Amino acid sequence: MPLWHPAIVVGLALAVGGCAAAKPRAAAPPIDLSPRLAEADALVQAGCFDCLRDALAAYQAIHGVSGAPPAAVDLATAGAVRAAGLLAMRERELGFVDDGYLTIAKDLLPHHPCGRGAGVEACQPTAQILDIIDLLPTRSAGTMPRMSSDAEVDRLQQFSRNRATWLSLLRDGAGQDALTAYAWLAFVCGTSEGRALTADALVAPVGGMRDDSLLVFKQASCFGIQRPTVEALLMQDSRFVEATYLLGQSAIGQRKLDEADRWFQQAYAWHPRWPALTLSIANVAITAEEFDRALEFYGKTLELEPRAAEALLGKARALTYLEQHDQAIAVTDQLLEEKWLPGDAYYWRALNETQLDRIDEAWIDVETADKLLINDQVPKLAGIIAYRRKQLDVARGKFDQSLQRNPTDCETSFYLGIVLADQRIWDRTAGVFVSTASCLENAERDLKRQIGQIRASDAPPARQARQIARREKQIATARRTLATSWFNTAVAYYSLSRKDEARQFAQKVADDEQFSERAREIISRLK
Repeated sequence: MPLWHPAIVVGLALAVGGCAAAKPRAAAPPIDLSPRLAEADALVQAGCFDCLRDALAAYQAIHGVSGAPPAAVDLATAGAVRAAGLLAMRERELGFVDDGYLTIAKDLLPHHPCGRGAGVEACQPTAQILDIIDLLPTRSAGTMPRMSSDAEVDRLQQFSRNRATWLSLLRDGAGQDALTAYAWLAFVCGTSEGRALTADALVAPVGGMRDDSLLVFKQASCFGIQRPTVEALLMQDSRFVEATYLLGQSAIGQRKLDEADRWFQQAYAWHPRWPALTLSIANVAITAEEFDRALEFYGKTLELEPRAAEALLGKARALTYLEQHDQAIAVTDQLLEEKWLPGDAYYWRALNETQLDRIDEAWIDVETADKLLINDQVPKLAGIIAYRRKQLDVARGKFDQSLQRNPTDCETSFYLGIVLADQRIWDRTAGVFVSTASCLENAERDLKRQIGQIRASDAPPARQARQIARREKQIATARRTLATSWFNTAVAYYSLSRKDEARQFAQKVADDEQFSERAREIISRLK
């Protein structure tokens, strides 16, 4: 019996013959990643924060492309370092929460063609530039620095020693790539060297990139905010939402709080994790007398940056205006425990203690504040506390000191008149109350003017009503204070036997519900 069946042999021959005839598979064509790289480069040139973030993602995605040419990977790595470094600078200059972009850039350095010592033309010492970025000033929400480690101190000392060298490095390399160009502007803006330069000299080192939106944005906020330039950027590219923050800051400088708030709300809707912004919103709210809203946004700021001392102080102020005095004291205690803004903390604690009738504690705190702050409000509060402690000479001295620092404070002038009347110093009493009355009349006119401006503004109706009601209450209080001032002036002149002046001021309150009976008695005695 044969070993192979004929059919099987034929089939095998055909199979073997088929294998021998197979052609080798053609090599896959090279992958062209240049369009994707160009798109990412264009995003960097566009320069908005979202653009830079999208650029970083695009560069990083190229690393995941199977079979990507090494040259394209190198370009993507260099682009990713650039985009991450730029994001880190943008975060710092605007006061965002640090999302670790500088760390991303540094982690990519071992894969960077410069880091590998490759012969890339005009390759800058990228690691050194990232170190410089790490030490650039950061806009903060009034954040108090943490205790520096020895390593951090060494780095700061190194920065100081190498400042001139690094300035030269950035200036000489600014025309080579976007990262160094932006770092040059970030480094020189706000410095004496920068202020000595003309606008053209400032941007000359960046060469042909000077008109890129990325660098135009930085130029627009280099020395103050150039509002027309910022507005133009936002109009040309709606992705530049961070420009709304700068426009809000500009509006604050012009005392246009409603406009500032509108810009800030756009910025917050886009990027809520932004402590410098939430602090700005809170400050606008407290100035606009929206104390609940101010308290909310001071709280948001502290959630993002617990060491934001300015936000803590703002929280204490908002709680004070909301008459939540125990809570306000707890916040000032926190400031004092951390040794942050101690002068302000002692003042606001004393003010709240006074409202709670803790007079002795308030006196200790206001005296401590007086050693740390120089303004008119500390001696004014000290005078009020001293008066309640029945220390009339001390109170008079404090009120005098406050008025020397701010002669336009009607309330302080009134308090001084009260002390002088209690001390029977009639000549000064009369003079002070006459000045107080004139001050109060001017203040009422100013409050009425403010009410007119509020009604003519485009502020929300609820805010208008709240602000108008507050001023109307101030007017009512001022009118009662004015009536008291007129009556006390009449008493002082009566005590000085200056009958005509006494009659003149007594007649001003002859029909007043509170003072009419006593005023008419003075008038009857002058007949």
